[in-house]
Amino acid sequence: MSETPPQPPALSRESRIWIFAGVFAAILLVAAIALVLWQPGRADDTAQVTSIPTLTVGPTTVAESMGLSPVTFNPEPLPAGAALPAFAPTAGAIDLPRRANVDTNIPTRPRFEIEQYTIKQDDTIFGIAAQYNLDPDTIVWGNPELADKLNRLTPGTTINILPINGALRVVQDGDTLEKIAKVFHGSVEEIIAFAGNDLDPENPEPKVGQTIIIPNGWRDNVVWTLPEVPIATGAKRTTSSVSRNEPGSCAGPFSGPIGGFNFVWPANNHFLSGFNYSGSHPGLDISAGLGAPIYAAETGVVVFSGGSLYGYGNLVILDHGNGWQTAYAHLSQINYGCGQSISQGAVLGLSGSTGNSSGPHLHFEMRNAEYGRVNPWNYLP
Repeated sequence: MSETPPQPPALSRESRIWIFAGVFAAILLVAAIALVLWQPGRADDTAQVTSIPTLTVGPTTVAESMGLSPVTFNPEPLPAGAALPAFAPTAGAIDLPRRANVDTNIPTRPRFEIEQYTIKQDDTIFGIAAQYNLDPDTIVWGNPELADKLNRLTPGTTINILPINGALRVVQDGDTLEKIAKVFHGSVEEIIAFAGNDLDPENPEPKVGQTIIIPNGWRDNVVWTLPEVPIATGAKRTTSSVSRNEPGSCAGPFSGPIGGFNFVWPANNHFLSGFNYSGSHPGLDISAGLGAPIYAAETGVVVFSGGSLYGYGNLVILDHGNGWQTAYAHLSQINYGCGQSISQGAVLGLSGSTGNSSGPHLHFEMRNAEYGRVNPWNYLP
């Protein structure tokens, strides 16, 4: 009977654990060596590809300090026959024309001094004011000789141009800032504060002969008055009580047609070239060139025809027999005389610049028996 070969001794549990740990450690070591030796960016030397340009970007300073390898960029090859378009700019296509602008906007600096202006032919207060960016009234209040006789602009004369809107006062004996401010409807504080007046804030006493500008000031003045012709309320007109004798005054009495209440514009233009209606200028300075036709605003009878001594120049006054009168001043020609009847729209004369006028225009007024002189804007169409 054969013998059974001896069996190797059984491994203890502790031995098996050590063997397993050794095998696992060996596997980890092999994996670590493989990771170190493996280079994922390395191209396969055996691969056959079309030769293309290679762009190599050198390592930056940071990359060098970290020991990193250069980065290699391999762009994909273009399809067969493909190419970028040739760059051939058309002449002038990329030109950027630049237009020279010689205008320079310089901010307007405030003025403090009074300037002098010499009146030229056909100058108007409105036009002069616009040149200096002032209100037309400032031209008047800056020149006392104009304040009581509006439109007196004689070519060759010199007028004051204030630096700001307001009024001018040449200090007289007995003047105080309080009196000046009251007469010119201004403020003592604003007079002192305006640098052009050169007043000492600690002792703001004006000196005789000194020019004082009242900011935004104005003063009451003598109002133009038409010759006093009694207004008729019927066909019969009488002028027997005319208050003053002037070249154009009519003796009367007269009779004639009675007008209605639908007034029309007395000139072709329906806009102004001078003063608007105000308490000191109770009429409209309607734009009308020299020799332009002037029309009767309503049917009536002529009760004044000729020269006026009070700034109106050649003047025509119509009485409409219904409590209304209309006046037409500064005419260069008069077509109707005293007592003549005239129909609405008839040419009673031609525009001019007679009397105290700064250029050809029509000064037009309306007067009512009950309300006196009224604003024509309220009655013209």
